[in-house]
Amino acid sequence: MNDLDDLNDLNSLARLTAGADMRTTHSDPERQVRALRLVDGPMGVTGGLLDERDVSLLAPCGAALAATWNPGTVRAVGELLGEQAAARDVDVLLGPNLNLSRSPAGGRNFEHFGEDPYLAGTLGAAWITGVQSKGVAACAKHLVCNDTETGRHGYDVRIDEQTLHEVYLAPFAAAARAGVWAMMAAYNKVNGRHCAEHPDLLTRVLREQWGWDGVVTSDWFGTHSTVGPLTAGLDLEMPGPARHLGPAAATAVRAGDVSVTAVEHAVERLALLSRRTSGRLPRPRPAAEARRVLHGAAADSFVLLKNDRSALPLADDASVAVIGPNADEPAYQGGTFARIALGPEVRTPLAALRDTLGHRLAAHEPGAPSEPRVPSLLPLGPRAADAPDHLGFTVTYHRISTDGAVSEPLATDTRATGLLVWFTELPGIGALAGLPAAPAGLVRASCLLTPDSDGTYDFHFAGTGDVRLFIDGAEAGRGGSRARPADVMGALLHGDVTRIPVELAAGRQVRVDFEMRFTGGGRAQGMQFGGRPTVPADLAERAVRAARTADTAIVFAGVTQDSSLESQDRDSLALPTAQTDLIERVCAVNPRTVVVVNAPFAVDMPWADRAAAVLLTWFPGQEYGPALADVLTGVLEPGGRLPVTLARKDSDHAVPSADPTGDGGLAYTEGVLVGHRHFDALRTTPRFCFGHGLGYADIRWRAAHLHADPTGRHLALAGVTLDSGAGQGGKEVVQVYAAPLTETGTGEPGRPEQHLVGFAAVQVGPGPAKLRVDIPLNARDFSVWDPRTRGWRPRAGRWEIRLARSSREVFHRFRVYVDRTGTFRAGPTG
Repeated sequence: MNDLDDLNDLNSLARLTAGADMRTTHSDPERQVRALRLVDGPMGVTGGLLDERDVSLLAPCGAALAATWNPGTVRAVGELLGEQAAARDVDVLLGPNLNLSRSPAGGRNFEHFGEDPYLAGTLGAAWITGVQSKGVAACAKHLVCNDTETGRHGYDVRIDEQTLHEVYLAPFAAAARAGVWAMMAAYNKVNGRHCAEHPDLLTRVLREQWGWDGVVTSDWFGTHSTVGPLTAGLDLEMPGPARHLGPAAATAVRAGDVSVTAVEHAVERLALLSRRTSGRLPRPRPAAEARRVLHGAAADSFVLLKNDRSALPLADDASVAVIGPNADEPAYQGGTFARIALGPEVRTPLAALRDTLGHRLAAHEPGAPSEPRVPSLLPLGPRAADAPDHLGFTVTYHRISTDGAVSEPLATDTRATGLLVWFTELPGIGALAGLPAAPAGLVRASCLLTPDSDGTYDFHFAGTGDVRLFIDGAEAGRGGSRARPADVMGALLHGDVTRIPVELAAGRQVRVDFEMRFTGGGRAQGMQFGGRPTVPADLAERAVRAARTADTAIVFAGVTQDSSLESQDRDSLALPTAQTDLIERVCAVNPRTVVVVNAPFAVDMPWADRAAAVLLTWFPGQEYGPALADVLTGVLEPGGRLPVTLARKDSDHAVPSADPTGDGGLAYTEGVLVGHRHFDALRTTPRFCFGHGLGYADIRWRAAHLHADPTGRHLALAGVTLDSGAGQGGKEVVQVYAAPLTETGTGEPGRPEQHLVGFAAVQVGPGPAKLRVDIPLNARDFSVWDPRTRGWRPRAGRWEIRLARSSREVFHRFRVYVDRTGTFRAGPTG
């Protein structure tokens, strides 16, 4: 576009730089820009409702996929999600999350591909390739250093350039090399600038150094000005309606504050994204085939941390006691705004084990309460107040007049959930932004409840307004809080919860109303409510009795689905005390106790030495139950290896917690020594090291090799030869670490003692047949970032190349010399 004298022409151009609504962009056929639809991921394809109506396939979380160490598995999941997105007319799937688990306390660690930049980049690229093979854009997020949640909208990451490039930008660089079509700028600042208006990141790194041509979008409500984002290289402000871009961009161009070229380039990239996503064909595979992909991915992610006395797989004739709250109330996913509603076909671990074990399942006892912040009322059978044939709640919407009068219902829903969330507008009430700051609206959720037994029932509720509980029309309690404009999305899911005990009688129906009054002007509103009977005092004792009489006890411990939230980090790595006590007591009475930990991040395991087996299952997606039953019984092998380090105590981590300082600063003082690199540098022994994981097969490692790549594409090839002896075949993950050596044979101060440079997940067949594994090594693997030249340079000198089962279990070491050109000057020696 050469002539911008036409005011309408400039306005129509600038309009494209801001979204049209919460999930779509504007279109301009003359400029070949389509209206693009962006939806949240990465565990599934959301519909934006955040409730029981958002039924979709639910894949294993990022940490679980990272635990597979298998690009093939991750790509297959990406392909499946790409198909789902295409079938729902989605152009851009917001994922993968390529931030790193810098601190074990990170609230969204479950979305990350672990703590290591090489592993995260390799597997993130596989996910991207899978999604985009279906004509749907992946959007790598959140660029960059949005590694923890507390204060995410304003904290300022203070980080040196070498650490930024070698660690935190590395996964995004891998995404760029894989051809990702979009990236999302993070909320936070890096060295004083918001990421959405950071020219070093968005232009110098993305465009100039990496030569990347995709679209950069803001995170939702993540812009703060007009000139900064446009001159830095941001292409799209989301969501709409426009706030700082769109019409404001045209105003800035006319004022001479922004070059029209910046706007033109943004629109050109939006047009390119439109072309890239225009050819997708919605061809979802049959449901059974989709479930098989998710089933296999879940099993491939389970990490068998220990297996004394071959406690797993379960013996064919063993009686089994299933114990623990997560057997029947598992955590499939986190509590972010990318949550997915599960279909009725999804089976819990308990249900799947009942089907698989039959009469061998001798008992089931929860042993300890599940402790969600708001327990569901649905197990108590609430009936919608105005539609008692339906399980759930009648939800009515009302306006409040200036004199405080509440209107008759303006709209009515029948809902089967205790989590109600509304973006931008409410049924019957209208747009939130148009409501006054005074109490302006009321939402009421009502049900009829008939208790099965006499006793105390605890009702829980929270919301972004003032919430009240009524029992048969009488107020029983109140709570809630005003939505915080700075981070309404986070406030919805981790505001204060009010608990009100109420005495109820068996068989006597009561009407229960949860009522929230709220003000206007917010971006979203939400109310969450639920309840359950008071927990019986003898839960643990019943479980211990069941464990004592069974051949094997399986304790299902873990977290709840609302334990991983946006805008909130964890304040403890411990499991609930009741669960820890339960595990200790069961281990004391049954030496063949298997502990299944349903948690998507590092948790304390002080009891691990006393359990016969420990299986870590993450947030495993919808096929958790059937996949777990297959792994426990030996139909499938647990294929996972740890993508994070599990410490013996919290203080052993480089960053035990990551709260910003009073001035909003968040200093990355550990430098490049993040995750397992920190443990290696300090010679600290973890409870379970990075890369660790057991299988059921006895895979034998034979000869190691290191030689030049005959094709010339790589610096060298390193690897081993594997077989399974006379036994069954199984999975192995060959890992390669590079360690720079000084004259004393040790690492350099402040540098990693070793770092991951390659890996291969392979399936070794049964019997003595040999499998040769080759892993390519490249010059970048032996390079460091040079802040003086702002580029990579080879680290000339002696290196040790380590072929390993994990970061601490090395099979063979090769010593080589790398010259200043980044090649082996002398042949490798073993």
